[in-house]
Amino acid sequence: MRANYLKEMAKAGYNSDNIGTFHRICLPYLGKRFFPQKSSRILDIGAGQGHCIFPLKNCGYENLIAADVDDRNKKLFEDNGVTFMQLDVESDSFPLPEDSFDVILLFHVIEHLKDSLHLLSEVHRMLGSGGVFVLVTPDWRKQYKTFYRDHTHIRPYDKVSIARLLGCSRFDTVLIRSFGVLRGFGRTGIWKFIKPLMFSGSDIVAISKVKGTD
Repeated sequence: MRANYLKEMAKAGYNSDNIGTFHRICLPYLGKRFFPQKSSRILDIGAGQGHCIFPLKNCGYENLIAADVDDRNKKLFEDNGVTFMQLDVESDSFPLPEDSFDVILLFHVIEHLKDSLHLLSEVHRMLGSGGVFVLVTPDWRKQYKTFYRDHTHIRPYDKVSIARLLGCSRFDTVLIRSFGVLRGFGRTGIWKFIKPLMFSGSDIVAISKVKGTD
């Protein structure tokens, strides 16, 4: 089922040859704002076709690891100098020690999980002091009519529930905003020049740190 889902997504245009303008601009922007050190150790969980990791690599980040439940794209990552790790994030523990990463990305994964607490515990464990956790998920308040068109979506969230989940998982929230450019002024393309307008879409971005860090 999971391999078939990745194949279907690739056929629909979600592939490494079709990384859109939004990802190519927003990931470097988030990096510059929240984790500017190009030496940052970065883990992308649910890396898919590399829509997050390749834009970061292209703007100078080097210490990159991609993790996914299926190894369909392992060769793609390794051919491009990105370490790949296969595991089921809902049940497996990462074979990595504490303080392994400075940044962990979780883009459009959490809505596919029945229970996210194990994964969030692992994220908390692997992040180093002051490490940054970037989570993106659909905003149920804005996508309730279309959320279940993706048959693999299981659990919807809004900004309040994401904040509570992160708090219960021992993260300090830095920012929770709308995210994307398919609503409001973002649809005009002005966001390419006024980048804060990318915080106007129908998704949620939550950026947080391990509690007790600066």
